Amino acid sequence: NFGPNTTTFIIPGEVFPTRYRSTSHGISAASGKLGAIVAQVGFARLKDIGGKNAWINHILEIFALFMLTGIFSTFLVPETKGRTLEELNGEEDIEDDYAAAHAKAVNDSASSDKEARANLS
Repeated sequence: NFGPNTTTFIIPGEVFPTRYRSTSHGISAASGKLGAIVAQVGFARLKDIGGKNAWINHILEIFALFMLTGIFSTFLVPETKGRTLEELNGEEDIEDDYAAAHAKAVNDSASSDKEARANLS
């Protein structure tokens, strides 16, 4: 299943930031369903413009245009091969900053404890 399942479930899992992934999955899935409804209802009405099934060739041209748009938009998706989710989301920098801040807080706490003990003596 290369088509809709890839664009609805696999690519959002790799591209959207972890913090917003579940919401983005919902929006992605809803957009796919809405597109299917619009295509079914809208193109069913268009096919008979100018006579019975007279507009079928134009509908296929419209579908081809959307497929080409999908192919070109796929090139906008960043490559995720060999990278962790943290690297993709830039969370490594946040974790490093957190670890540095935590180490500083522990050191500050230890030095203030030593000063407090020295003042008590």
